[in-house]
Amino acid sequence: MKGGIFLTINDYMTAEELGVQNHICLLPYGEEHENGVKNWTAEDLKPYQSYLVNNEAVDTMFNGLIFNPINGRKDCYLYPMFSDFGSLPQRKDWKVALKGLFKRKQNFDAAAMNTNAGKQTDVWVTLPYPMLTQENFGKVDDLVLNFKNEDDRFTAVQWWITKFLSKWEDADHLHKKLQFRGFVWPRASIDERDENLVKRVTAYIRERKLLSLWLQQYGSTGCVEWNEFGFDAACTHPNYYGETGPDYTWIANSTVFARHFHTGMQITFGKGLLFKENHLQDYLNFGYYNEYMNKSLVVYQFPNQTMRDIYENHLTEYNHLYSFIKQTYTPVYPTAAFPN
Repeated sequence: MKGGIFLTINDYMTAEELGVQNHICLLPYGEEHENGVKNWTAEDLKPYQSYLVNNEAVDTMFNGLIFNPINGRKDCYLYPMFSDFGSLPQRKDWKVALKGLFKRKQNFDAAAMNTNAGKQTDVWVTLPYPMLTQENFGKVDDLVLNFKNEDDRFTAVQWWITKFLSKWEDADHLHKKLQFRGFVWPRASIDERDENLVKRVTAYIRERKLLSLWLQQYGSTGCVEWNEFGFDAACTHPNYYGETGPDYTWIANSTVFARHFHTGMQITFGKGLLFKENHLQDYLNFGYYNEYMNKSLVVYQFPNQTMRDIYENHLTEYNHLYSFIKQTYTPVYPTAAFPN
């Protein structure tokens, strides 16, 4: 069989066993990130939530959305990949990210506007990451938090989750159209400095009767032990971009890992120096041959572009994504992994 071998000890994590809708898309928001969208409008989200023909919605696309905060104030990054740039985020930056989710006609509200009557869109939120170097986060419960202290890091995350859930409860106009599912851990690896914190955070999320999801990378620190950290689910990123880094065999290898360790999968379609032409088709072809198209929880990322860009400039790929979501995709050749 094309696409390599796989183990049958376990199988992929599924949306059904979690009780959520499948085909979830990561949406970064904030002033400063690579796709240029500060806050998502209904028009921005239209090609994500609906399959478009001549700019008219004819069917659904992604059933779940992860809102991923990049920064609070300008140059204050919540996203840990950018932590070496700008100033360390403080309490006020975490509040900016929180307020942004509930802006009128943007983000959550925009997603609700695009959800048809009688339907619901699943929404998830990525947690802010408490940077270990932040010694003056600000006051929570009259205490100035220092993130060199794990208890203070947990207090900050707990405070943000509590504030979010209070705002969500008050936003009852969203509840008919949106189903809030839970929180996503913000880092792709978990080293010993975060292990106990993550366990405390996932336990608190479970106490609130919500789900915790980890978007890990294949081979990253902690990826094998994902369920020991208390996550309800993890989805594995194969680290394949096409132009640089690991080659396409990492997709096949990551499917072996995902089936053995019972995770879902991630699909990345980006633009820029890292990404090679037809790298999306490699992901989709492996999804067909190695069965994560039909059998796995799948999370999608589109670095340096939006679905509007894809719809307007890469219509073939847009249509391929739609057929993959609907489980009607058939392999496309040639690609790096599938030359003929």
